[in-house]
Amino acid sequence: MSTTGNGRLPIRKRITGHRAAARTAGTRRRDDDGLPPPDEGRRWNETLSSAAVILAGVLVVVGFGFVASRAMSSHSEAPNIPVPEAPALGEVTLPSSSVSQGLIPLTSPSPSPSDSSPSPTPTTKAPPDPGALTVTSGAVPGTVDLSAEGSRDWVHWGEQSTFSLERDKKGGFAILEGAPTAPRFRHALSPQQFTWTGGDPVDHTDGTTTGIRTCGKGNGFSISAPAGDTTRTLKLYVGIISGKGRLSAELTTGSASASTTLQQKDGTFHTAVFTLRYRAPKDGKITLRWNTDDAFGTGCGGVALQAATLR
Repeated sequence: MSTTGNGRLPIRKRITGHRAAARTAGTRRRDDDGLPPPDEGRRWNETLSSAAVILAGVLVVVGFGFVASRAMSSHSEAPNIPVPEAPALGEVTLPSSSVSQGLIPLTSPSPSPSDSSPSPTPTTKAPPDPGALTVTSGAVPGTVDLSAEGSRDWVHWGEQSTFSLERDKKGGFAILEGAPTAPRFRHALSPQQFTWTGGDPVDHTDGTTTGIRTCGKGNGFSISAPAGDTTRTLKLYVGIISGKGRLSAELTTGSASASTTLQQKDGTFHTAVFTLRYRAPKDGKITLRWNTDDAFGTGCGGVALQAATLR
C-alpha cells in the first residue's frame, strides 16, 4: 500500500477502509446480539402481512356464514323483538306495541262511498189534481132575483120566444148554451117568478114564469161556464114534467165529475135548483148536460130550463 510523502495513507483509501471495517464490525455485533440481519427482518414482515390478510379473509367468510345461518333460521321462527312505540302525530296516536309485539295492527278498510251512502229515495210523482165538483138540489124560492144572485153572469130562457135568451149586459157571455139537438118549446108553467135588471135584450122585468122545454127520452140541453183554480158557484133552475131527468157535470181540466136526478111521474110541472160548487186545477170549463132519462105517458114528458146564475 502506498503512502503520501508525510507517511499517511491516502484520504480515499482511508475512508473506504474505515466504512468497510465499520460494516464488518456492525455485522458482527448483530450476530453477537442474536438479531437477524436486515434482509431477514424484511422477509419476516412480509410473511406476517400475508398471514394477517389470509386470517382476515377467513374471519369474513366465517362471519358471513354465521349471518346467513341466522337469517335462514329467522324464517322458521320470528324473533320476539319488541316494536318501539310510535310517537303521536298531531291528535292521532299510533297503536302501542304492547297490543301485539312484533306485529303492526292494520285498521279495517274504510267502506266504499257506495256502501256508506244511503240508497236514493225513489221519487213518486204526485197524482194530477182532479179538481173539485159537488152538486146539490133544492127548492126554488118564490122569487129569484137573477141580477142580484149572478155576480159574474146570469141568463134567462124564453121571455120573448122559444129561442130568446136574456142575459146580463156585463156578464161577458160567461154562461153559454150549446146548440139545440131536439125540438124545444116555450112554456109559462113555472110556479116561481124570475126578475132582473141590467139585462139584454130585455133590460129588466118585475117577474116572469116563462122558460123552455123538450119532449121525449134522450132530449135535453147543454150548458157551459168558465172554471179555474178558485171555487165558483153555478146555480141552474130547472123543471120536469112526466119524466125523469138527469144532470151530469164534469170539468174540462181535471177529472172531477158529479150527477143527480130529478123525477116527476104525473103531468104536474115540478121545479128545482141545482147548486154546483167547483174548482179546476187550471183554467178550463165546466160542462153540464140536463137530459131526459125517461118519459112517462103519451104526452110531452121531459125536462125544462128556466135560468142560471154564476158567482
